[in-house]
Amino acid sequence: MKATQLHNEIKENLKDYPIKYLKNKVTDERYKDPLTKSLAKYNSEAWDEIFALEIDEDYDIKDGVVENLKNDVDYYFDTYAGGDEETREFTKYISLYLALMAKRPLHPVGESPAKDQVFLENDEYKCKQRIMSIKDENSLCRYCVCKNAGFSFGF
Repeated sequence: MKATQLHNEIKENLKDYPIKYLKNKVTDERYKDPLTKSLAKYNSEAWDEIFALEIDEDYDIKDGVVENLKNDVDYYFDTYAGGDEETREFTKYISLYLALMAKRPLHPVGESPAKDQVFLENDEYKCKQRIMSIKDENSLCRYCVCKNAGFSFGF
């Protein structure tokens, strides 16, 4: 599959998502959890990037990887997250963009290796949870650009 094809598929599947609701979570006082706010900000910024992106030089993305990632998101939602179809599809297409096109982590990137789960260190994304989560069945960590942060962060 060409990147332009995947980009068009992603846009088509995200165009009707209520993005204003997600963006409002960032500043809405009713949402107290900093992780919820951080994830809402990260994903809404990715949504904006998707609709602003223009691909100058097309490139190939393996069809099997695209299908496997979609199936693994479905597995995750079927196993852990119940029947929220809208969130499932949003997660699926944001993940495809982040992992295969933007080549960025699937989770928000923080500033501090000491306190943040995902961070940038020596020009590499690192994740503290990856070392454990990659072992989960159908783990999305397999698609993420993060490297293991290692055991020095409290494992």
